[in-house]
Amino acid sequence: MMYQNSDWQEKFGTCLLEIVDEALAKFFGKDAAEMIYIYLEENGLKKEDIPSKIKVFSKVLTEILGDEATLVGSYIKKKLYSKFNIEPKKGSPNFVEVVIAIKSLDTGFLRSTYGASTVKSRV
Repeated sequence: MMYQNSDWQEKFGTCLLEIVDEALAKFFGKDAAEMIYIYLEENGLKKEDIPSKIKVFSKVLTEILGDEATLVGSYIKKKLYSKFNIEPKKGSPNFVEVVIAIKSLDTGFLRSTYGASTVKSRV
């Protein structure tokens, strides 16, 4: 059962935004995180659009933070792996690839809540 639906997309998006909030606050503090969101919006990317425009988010984050964006991306990737009970496959997919891969999953384990799945997947 691998298909996308709006319920899954919305719940995944909510989860991703919570992780992005956590990552930015952890590395830069809440005030700096808000400044990053303001910069993103001034450059045409609203916070709520991050899940659907993850490549744009990554690009602008790199413009703002330089090499620090890699640390934020790694943190987001690790949190997603943990949240969705996914074992990373060999190699080093970047966080954008991981977001796209997880977002494309819809096995039903997040239909009622976006808690961790009991399904062990590989991304």
